[in-house]
Amino acid sequence: MLLKEALGLNDETLRSLIKWNIEYRPDWDSTADEYAENGVVQWGRSKRLGMFKLGAVKAYIGVQHVDPSVPGWAIVDGPQARFFLSLFIGGQVVTLRTFPTMDGALTALRGFLLTGSLR
Repeated sequence: MLLKEALGLNDETLRSLIKWNIEYRPDWDSTADEYAENGVVQWGRSKRLGMFKLGAVKAYIGVQHVDPSVPGWAIVDGPQARFFLSLFIGGQVVTLRTFPTMDGALTALRGFLLTGSLR
């Protein structure tokens, strides 16, 4: 995305450019646990809630439930749900990051579009 285009990318505009899954609930943006508690994301699984595509940049935004009893996830003390952002450029994975809120994931996406990096 060109810098001048990204500079005008406010929260509402960014959200309008994302193709949202029917199971996305904006009222749960501050608490990923709602998706697990309501059966949208299964225990120990992930669920894509939206996709952003512009030129060579593609991003998936979703919710992930972590189950520490599953091999590889013992790094957390207990089960938890969190939002994720996975970024691709030209079909190549750039990063996968997690956030406690949807706003955190969207802020990271906006920052990436502005600077080309995640900090």
